[in-house]
Amino acid sequence: EMIGSVGAPLHMEHKQRLNDALPGRFYELYGLTEGFMTILDKTDYPRKPASVGVPPPFFEMRIVGPTGEDLPPGEIGEIVGRSPQLMSGYYKQPELTAQAIRGGWLYSGDLGYVDEDGFLYLVDRQKDMIISGGVNVYPRDIEEVIVQHPAVRETAVFGIPSEKWGETPLAAVILKEPGSVSAEELRDWINERVNARYQRVHAVVFMDDFPRSASGKTLKRVIREPYWADRDTKI
Repeated sequence: EMIGSVGAPLHMEHKQRLNDALPGRFYELYGLTEGFMTILDKTDYPRKPASVGVPPPFFEMRIVGPTGEDLPPGEIGEIVGRSPQLMSGYYKQPELTAQAIRGGWLYSGDLGYVDEDGFLYLVDRQKDMIISGGVNVYPRDIEEVIVQHPAVRETAVFGIPSEKWGETPLAAVILKEPGSVSAEELRDWINERVNARYQRVHAVVFMDDFPRSASGKTLKRVIREPYWADRDTKI
């Protein structure tokens, strides 16, 4: 018996609830259709619950910095990988292919780090990172707090324009029961629990559902687009 999680990574709150209800069955796969993956085995979950695992045999992974240098364990950078299944390119899109595949390595656009044992931890999508007052703010860190509220079913945090900070976080939220908590109450609850001042959300907005891709992933760019529509800086 097994339970597999693929696609968008699960928040820790959801992982723990799932494993508590059905222990010893959980596998998580982080993968790109372009030809790279890591797997967290059920036997590794108890000691590495926040990880998405390690590459399978014949798959290779690196964490690289802005200039392509390899980063040591614990440092956040872009996840790059290669495998026998690596795509040859995007159909009739040579420029996009050149951005994604460099020197035989697939650049994922995802940020993460590895621990001393080589296990991968996802941080966020590079394009979803918020730069607020010169500080890198990772939406996923804030989302991990929000989903702990008993009234919250799902959330998406993204950056909106700020005259003071350049960008500031905003939380879009789907409630389990509409009206169970006000936006102001939830905002204050979040801001009391995040780890740093720069992670405090400017506001909470409620939505009935999120726009999603064909695979079910939340399309944050669609949610945040109206906030940036009249700005010189585009998302």
